[in-house]
Amino acid sequence: MPRVSVILPIYNRSATVGRCLGSILAQSFSDFELIAVDDASTDNSVQAVAAFTDPRIRLLRHEQNAGPSAARNTALRAARGEIVALIDSDDEWLPEKLERQVAFLAERGADISVCEYFLVEGGRTQPWPLPEPPSWRDDLHFRCELGNGTTLVVHRRVIDEVGFLDETLRLYEDWDWLLRMVANHPLHVLHEPLARIYAGPPRSAELFAQSAERFLEKHGREFERQGPRHHRIVRAAHFQYVAANGFANRRFRLGCQYLLRSFLHNPWQDPRRLGALALAPIDAICGSSLLGRAAEWQRNRSTPP
Repeated sequence: MPRVSVILPIYNRSATVGRCLGSILAQSFSDFELIAVDDASTDNSVQAVAAFTDPRIRLLRHEQNAGPSAARNTALRAARGEIVALIDSDDEWLPEKLERQVAFLAERGADISVCEYFLVEGGRTQPWPLPEPPSWRDDLHFRCELGNGTTLVVHRRVIDEVGFLDETLRLYEDWDWLLRMVANHPLHVLHEPLARIYAGPPRSAELFAQSAERFLEKHGREFERQGPRHHRIVRAAHFQYVAANGFANRRFRLGCQYLLRSFLHNPWQDPRRLGALALAPIDAICGSSLLGRAAEWQRNRSTPP
């Protein structure tokens, strides 16, 4: 039995999956199996995987596209390792990633771990340090910048307890899964950047909104645990994310709707965000990118040192 099962979902990633696979096979820790699940790709992803002849690789295929949760669940059902490690097919691991994180779990007597990473965006690579909040369970109500689709390493017994990924979620799926895990298991952060995560284009505005609504509905009782006001602030934060994604996709009407919903739930937030309501019509009429420039400026201000 391999000690670690590496779970790799693939959908139309022929341009990046070779890089990803190469980084997995170059790991200094070798006691693993790699279960790749092609989710009915229409490009040459399968051929790109088949070009690797390492016997630790198992390639499974879906006849119809079912989404990342379903692809990961197919791999999890086939997995034999006592530890499970996730990676997305457009990312890569540094050579000591598995070795360091498996040892870290043992050192801490822990069941769940993530590591820091390098974020690659717009041709720029920057380290992405992670905080140590008083409670990861509470912190995950608002944000999930852990890169857990590529950095998560977890004991199989935790998965047996919380169940597989929610296949109704096409986005938010790994966030939802981790939030279920940390309800009863502490999350341990290895403060070393051991992966490269490549930022992609904005996700579908409609799909993002649907997934956020489903996530908020599903975890409403968890958010209510800290009271109604906390619950409203959590909803407002997620509506902000949907609005920002809508603006990034130039879906200005959807973005404005969710921005207003955010302020209805939490009128105490920074009022400067309402400036998007003024910039959105200008971008829509003129084809400009004022909102994008404002978002980039804000992101640069909030980027960790």
